[in-house]
Amino acid sequence: MNRTVVWFRRDLRIYDHEPLWRAARRGEVIPVFVFDRALLHHPETGAARVEFMVNCLQNLDADLQRLGGRLVLLSGDPVEVLPRLVVETQADGIYSYTDCERIYGRVRDARLNQALAARQLKIRWFEPTASTGELMAYPRYRQWWYQEMARPLVPAPARVEVPPDVHGEPWPTLAKLGHQADGKPQPVGSTAAARRLLRQFCAEKADRYYWQLSYPSAEVTTGLSPHIKFGVISVRECVQTIRRADDRGDRRIQRSYHQLISRLRWGNGFTQRFRYLPQLELRSLYRIFDDDGWVFDEALYQAWQTGHTGFPIVDAAARCLQATGGYLALNFRTRAIYSSFLSNLLGMDWRYGALHFMRHLIDGDCPIDHYQWAMQSGVTHCVDKTWTRIYNPQQVAVDRCDPEGSFIKRWVPELAHVPPAQLGQPPPTQGYPAPILDYREMRSLRVQQLEQQRHQFLNTDNVVPHLGRMPKMVTPFGTERYGSETAWCAEEVSQLFPIALDLDSLEPQQCLDLRTWFVAHVDIMPPKNRQRTQTTPSDTEQLSLL
Repeated sequence: MNRTVVWFRRDLRIYDHEPLWRAARRGEVIPVFVFDRALLHHPETGAARVEFMVNCLQNLDADLQRLGGRLVLLSGDPVEVLPRLVVETQADGIYSYTDCERIYGRVRDARLNQALAARQLKIRWFEPTASTGELMAYPRYRQWWYQEMARPLVPAPARVEVPPDVHGEPWPTLAKLGHQADGKPQPVGSTAAARRLLRQFCAEKADRYYWQLSYPSAEVTTGLSPHIKFGVISVRECVQTIRRADDRGDRRIQRSYHQLISRLRWGNGFTQRFRYLPQLELRSLYRIFDDDGWVFDEALYQAWQTGHTGFPIVDAAARCLQATGGYLALNFRTRAIYSSFLSNLLGMDWRYGALHFMRHLIDGDCPIDHYQWAMQSGVTHCVDKTWTRIYNPQQVAVDRCDPEGSFIKRWVPELAHVPPAQLGQPPPTQGYPAPILDYREMRSLRVQQLEQQRHQFLNTDNVVPHLGRMPKMVTPFGTERYGSETAWCAEEVSQLFPIALDLDSLEPQQCLDLRTWFVAHVDIMPPKNRQRTQTTPSDTEQLSLL
């Protein structure tokens, strides 16, 4: 009988999983997950996210058992473990999805291809939905994304037959994986739980999602981001579920559904950018921003990390992140304010911020996290825009994100007695620090700096000469602070899989196509000077803090 190894990575589900479905159709299946120390001990790996991943794996195992199968657990270097598994089980080969989240994964998969070929063993790679090796202009990718989302879902196999003589390792504890639980509350990591969250969103939150998404205390986010990160539900299933949902003829619900689908598309778009340019994990998009350097102050960095900056909404975000993992209350707007503060006002390298986020976010996804950090720092995107996105962390942010002070007072109880109208610049309070910087002064300095740096490439037709290249050594950022398994990057990287764009060999049209990924595709107007406005959002647009 035919026998296929199915290697699970960021796709911990049985539904809409083409490698599993095809393997089950052709015969016996060996569903395997490999605990890889290089990822488990990457400096950006957080204990809470590992704990959630194990929960996802346990639920995947339960789903496979309902189909007659089970999940086989192994540990070690996949380049050694998987060829040995194929030989020992006499499997015909391996089925798996490609993965572009990290440079390490693409180095590992290139090495695996070589190791299998050397032993005349086979592997078949499948493209995840909305991932492509073709360089296409972003408007075309956006159209193609919608086409991909409309394709029928791949059904779960009717049955998964796992050979009885294939044995794996016992379920590891978190400590066995080299991590200690940090107390963050854990969501249930299963397809059933993800589907339940999506139904609850449609029934209970969709009428206010678009309008209240800027309010962290409203908690109108879906809560799906950790599940999407580990693929316990596919983005395509989410999109199709939203499209089928009853909007009850309510324009507010219609707009919220459209907004949520757009955010799912943006997430795939960030990953696609990493598919083209994996160096975005380690470098700013434009080399000038890293060549010019950044300032760094350990004491100020720790104040930002721990929530002692003297800016209440920033400190509330800091404490919320460390206590909860951020996937519910720490919504996109609050993350933007928190991140902008570090890079634009404290002037620190965005990579220190991304490192801290990834060590705590339960939904931490490298392309989304890093690209958003670079955007908020002003070093990515908007090659055709001259203005700078710097969030005002004072009363403007309170009025427009937390007008009742609920979020701030929950996480900064020292200020529980302060009226909301004073939370942007609270009076001296015992136990709470004074502001660590002057907002207007630091904002002015940052604007001047960015204008000077952007002058090199702003509005140029061909941005490729200005883009950062793949470094010869790909040691993960943060290794010197937290340690890492770095044997894999001891030598210069010779090959990645999937391959990345060779920037120095692009044709003129390809250069133009690549440029479309780093411009604004809507008519975004620069912010205007204005007085403080009403605290209730308009029914036609989301809140702005620029």
